[in-house]
Amino acid sequence: MRRQWTIPALLATSALTFAGCDWMPGKPTEADKPVIQTTITNFHVLWTTHCSGCHGADGRWGAARPLNDPMYLAIADQEYVTRVVTDGVGHTLMPPFGLPQGGPMTDEQIKIVVDGMWEHWSNPAVASNLKLPSISGDTGSVSRGKSVFGTYCGSCHGDQGNGGLAGSVVDPSYLALVSDQALRSAVICGRLDLGMPNFAGYAGGHKSSKRADLSPLTDRQISDVVAWLASHRVEFPGQPYPDTTTIEASADDDRSETMAQAE
Repeated sequence: MRRQWTIPALLATSALTFAGCDWMPGKPTEADKPVIQTTITNFHVLWTTHCSGCHGADGRWGAARPLNDPMYLAIADQEYVTRVVTDGVGHTLMPPFGLPQGGPMTDEQIKIVVDGMWEHWSNPAVASNLKLPSISGDTGSVSRGKSVFGTYCGSCHGDQGNGGLAGSVVDPSYLALVSDQALRSAVICGRLDLGMPNFAGYAGGHKSSKRADLSPLTDRQISDVVAWLASHRVEFPGQPYPDTTTIEASADDDRSETMAQAE
């Protein structure tokens, strides 16, 4: 006998269906969903909760750029950093933290974090006698960048960027994880936590012996180095697939040899 569905029955069935979906295996329940703590106003708590996973517990030794670097804070003003924290950086691993963008932090909390970075980690003296390059730059020249890299960076990374004491910086997997802006920031500021010299050749307050006779990198030279590094990106980085054409050609050769022996 054909069942006749009434409107109330259909509504009840739909409600049960949707309620059941909320409890499907693997789907988070309300209790599992993170609670957005909009009342926290302590810099150290906010940093530890939202920033330390990538940038380190005290702004260093993280997978991402150290942010306790006075040189970085000298070239990146608070408005710029606030925009990055709020909106994230497209096509990178830096997510947006602003509430309107789906992040977990209020505008007030983002301001507390940014103000705290400058309060605890800035030191204008590091740039007092230097002409600072801009945080962002024009598109550079790949050919010029190769030469500049060899002169300024080759002693640590190898003339081709693929070796040396400090390791490769042209590895496609590495370049897939960093933006051009991250490369530029690294060339300008170095890596305070790893001993990499900044654009003027200083690391830890001392001029690097490998850069002793070199003048500071200019804006144009920094853009050129970034262009050369970026030129090593590939469309599909990572472990390459086997070359099936070589395998198929080898199999064809084996079959031809077998047939010839049979004749």
